[in-house]
Amino acid sequence: MAFLLPRSLALAALTSLPATAFAADLFKVEVVVFSHENPNSVEQEYWPQLPPLDLSASLFPQPWDGYPLSSFEELPQNDLVLGGQAAALSRSGNYKLLYHRGWLQPVGGKSSARSIRIKVDFDDLQLDGNIRVYKNRFLHAQPTLELTASPMLNQEQPDVSGSNVGDSGIKTLTPVGEPLDLTQRWRMEQSRRMRSNETHYIDHPRFGVLLRIRPVDS
Repeated sequence: MAFLLPRSLALAALTSLPATAFAADLFKVEVVVFSHENPNSVEQEYWPQLPPLDLSASLFPQPWDGYPLSSFEELPQNDLVLGGQAAALSRSGNYKLLYHRGWLQPVGGKSSARSIRIKVDFDDLQLDGNIRVYKNRFLHAQPTLELTASPMLNQEQPDVSGSNVGDSGIKTLTPVGEPLDLTQRWRMEQSRRMRSNETHYIDHPRFGVLLRIRPVDS
């Protein structure tokens, strides 16, 4: 039984280590989402109707409340590393910056990966969806995002489809149907193998994503 003693001591030592000793499993995830303001190719592609996104299990990151960071807590502005790219997108007339945030999260196997909710609303554009990050031999990111374009003012539709003059000489108007729904939707569903500390670009004809995942101590 003497051979069991070193092993039991080792297990006891591991269980007594503080949580920071396992910080290698914690990663900082940073996401930039932007729309293409001159999407010429969008008009030439067929976009099928898709079922609504199921976001019921998605988790919103908690607002940053100071250090130390907790799991699924947003990163402060001074801890974001894609600020230069986000600023360049904001200055360009070809793009519109929709989202730039980061958070801390544990990254484990695919079966235990949490989906992090991404949602912003503008007057004419709405972005909603989630991103899931997990690790096997490599890091993997799975963004599922939907961009919705809702015109601020629908194109004016005529109030009548024709007119008739009755026996009494009074002109009557025939009303048209309901206004057309001009809402457009585009969805990105991808899986990308990644390396930590590298910025990855995930493209879509209507919008794009910059993604960077880095260990908590980098």
